[in-house]
Amino acid sequence: MNTARKPHLLFISYYFPPMGGGGVQRILKSLKYWDYDRFKVSVLTVKASHFYAEDESLAEEIPTEVKVFRSGTLDPFRIMYLLKKKMLLSSRKKTSSARESGSRLRSISNLLFLPDSRVLWFPFAIAKLLKINREDPVDMIVATMPPFSGGLNAAIFKILKKVPFISDFRDAWTDNAYMPPATIFHEKLQSWFEKKVVNASKGIIFINPHLRDYYFTRYHDLERRNTAVIRNGYDPDDFRDLKKRTETGDKFFRLGIVGTVYSHGNSPLTLLRTLSELRREQPDIYRRIRIIFIGKWSADFLKVVEKFNIGSQLQFVDYLPHRNALEQAVTFDALALAIQSNRKGSRFVTPGRIYEYLYLKKPILAMCPPDSDLAALVRNCHAGEAVDYEDIGGIREVLQEWVQHKDSLNTMYEHREMKQFQRGTLTAVMMDFIEKCL
Repeated sequence: MNTARKPHLLFISYYFPPMGGGGVQRILKSLKYWDYDRFKVSVLTVKASHFYAEDESLAEEIPTEVKVFRSGTLDPFRIMYLLKKKMLLSSRKKTSSARESGSRLRSISNLLFLPDSRVLWFPFAIAKLLKINREDPVDMIVATMPPFSGGLNAAIFKILKKVPFISDFRDAWTDNAYMPPATIFHEKLQSWFEKKVVNASKGIIFINPHLRDYYFTRYHDLERRNTAVIRNGYDPDDFRDLKKRTETGDKFFRLGIVGTVYSHGNSPLTLLRTLSELRREQPDIYRRIRIIFIGKWSADFLKVVEKFNIGSQLQFVDYLPHRNALEQAVTFDALALAIQSNRKGSRFVTPGRIYEYLYLKKPILAMCPPDSDLAALVRNCHAGEAVDYEDIGGIREVLQEWVQHKDSLNTMYEHREMKQFQRGTLTAVMMDFIEKCL
């Protein structure tokens, strides 16, 4: 390590404030708890883009010590933003941005762009990296993925300027549960891209131990290299002075689902199917249940919802700023999330929202593969019930019990071993790992 000055660390993060959503917060919250006596820190991201959410409250959390560089890009989201800015898309409803891309659009994008649609950021990112490095030499890059184009940017820049980089895998590159099926050709090419980035990395961070073990089986030499498991987490400051729930006096059981419902990977369809069965077979229980979605969802998902004929029990709330979403979550009786069991890579997925669910100490219904990281997390923290995504009977049993014992739900689960997920603790681990890789 160069002891004459603080090492210059640069994060490559496509998702960054004022964008909102879960993918933004991993780097943002790390920067909040960073030790700037140990590192000089910069961030490379993109200029304003067409994204489903903007959250200026998150932008206010960017520390003054961090220099943020924003480059252009020709990816579809930036192009759409520029077109809208020129009023060429003025006929679109403003609320359309609250929708996640449908399966057809995602499938087309997956076939046209490799490794993803953000690959068109590449020339702009490299040009900006060269300029940054020329003015203030960079000692280490951390590329957080997805989008996986960020890893390619770091790998190409290493070839050009010999600057080492760390790959931060928030999801699996191949066998990604959120991605639509692709051709064998595309899968092989994605594997080739992944291999190049993994092999070029000075160190690799994984979001959970299941994902780490998956990569260990793909790359046998990884166990001898610099790797670390650093989870997402919660920021206690986000929960300060949240309005406590006031009793409504009604008998409704409110189950909240906060975050994005994609066209692939995490649609809670079996929960809705369970509710549909309750409507026919146990109408008294059915009428007491309300499921509230906060965030964004695909048009495909809404079409499927209509087929269940349970619309009276559902409520959809468009994306809210982070703080406002937490204020809503406090009012729910329980929280739910889903990872579809029948998809490749579903065992390795740990949605970032789970850690805020844990901190809220609401019972959690996790519909997911029983051997997944998510299921283990819920069970180990004694925070709720982990039920196989396909187990309609198991989901139904949980709902029945929770509805019937609504008033004593808070005493059912211990919510233990959660301090390890504080953002400050996790940031300290990340800083130590980066220093080890320098």
